[in-house]
Amino acid sequence: MDKKRQNLLIVAVNTENTAIRDAARQQVRQVLRELLGDEPLVSTPGQAIRVARPGSKIGISVSHEARLSLVAVNFAGPVGIDLMRPLASADWHEQIPTLAHDYLGPRVAQHLASFPAAEQIRYFAEAWTQHEARLKCFGLGLEEWHPALAERLSACRVEPLTLPGGYIGAVAYR
Repeated sequence: MDKKRQNLLIVAVNTENTAIRDAARQQVRQVLRELLGDEPLVSTPGQAIRVARPGSKIGISVSHEARLSLVAVNFAGPVGIDLMRPLASADWHEQIPTLAHDYLGPRVAQHLASFPAAEQIRYFAEAWTQHEARLKCFGLGLEEWHPALAERLSACRVEPLTLPGGYIGAVAYR
């Protein structure tokens, strides 16, 4: 295992089957207390949880879906994690090509188009979670693809996660 990967800890948290994330957030905070002890945290709505201590190298990232949340802690720097449970639906299939082109770039969109429709959702979810994990690793919000963004995000190492029950996820770290 490479040294950077040794500093990375990922925890899956079983949560309620609801889109309301309050209970999941409380469970995640409890996991972080268990992992980090008395390390003070800052949790602001709409922003990533972070260690309050100035100069800390500990990176934290969280992602939620109904029934599952993921927590990533990188003791050596920034980290991003993303989770998705793609559902097959006609609306979803119609949106995938546009989302892929606009946010994942022309190369990914072209590759996605080469898959049969039944496989497109899974490939899209894999590419999307990897992209979102990289964005979170840099503390960036979602923005449309452009070459400079792709170049910046390439500095992150990204790994797919093996998850149960149709969930797809990825973790990115530097």
